[in-house]
Amino acid sequence: MRYDGPIYRPPSEADSLLVQATVGCPHNLCTFCMVYKDGVKFKVRPVSEIKADLNEAAATYGSRVRTLFFPAGNTIAMPAAALAEICRYSYTLFPRLDRITVYGSSQYIRRKGPEQLQTLAQAGLGRIHAGVESGDDDILTWIRKGATAQDHIRAGQMARDAGLEINAYVM
Repeated sequence: MRYDGPIYRPPSEADSLLVQATVGCPHNLCTFCMVYKDGVKFKVRPVSEIKADLNEAAATYGSRVRTLFFPAGNTIAMPAAALAEICRYSYTLFPRLDRITVYGSSQYIRRKGPEQLQTLAQAGLGRIHAGVESGDDDILTWIRKGATAQDHIRAGQMARDAGLEINAYVM
């Protein structure tokens, strides 16, 4: 299994298999976040590498895997076709897999749009952890979140309409 840069996961993913699909955060401007400020640049790992890590995990953990988390700052930002491919592939490897989860900020959820979000849900993505941080536009501007309160609402609605669960984090 290959990991590049820091790996963080929400507490609800404590028992999840962690396979890195992206590295860093494509926004990386939030004033409060120091996770990727050390020079880790956002990149999407090649699908072939991600599948190799999934194969290795399947050989080691197999039927014990019930939840899978693709960590890094904003995995929802990877191309929908690639994310859908690794989601579908994961379900072929782990017979007891119940849920796949990623991090995703509102701006990148909205960029996917309803059609790509629905494609991801149909491929088996089940949950997105989204850092909303605040519902106050002045604070969102001050912390350089890259989204307004209305953006957060719309992103959450789009994800839910597509059949995805949203876990929103507010400071």
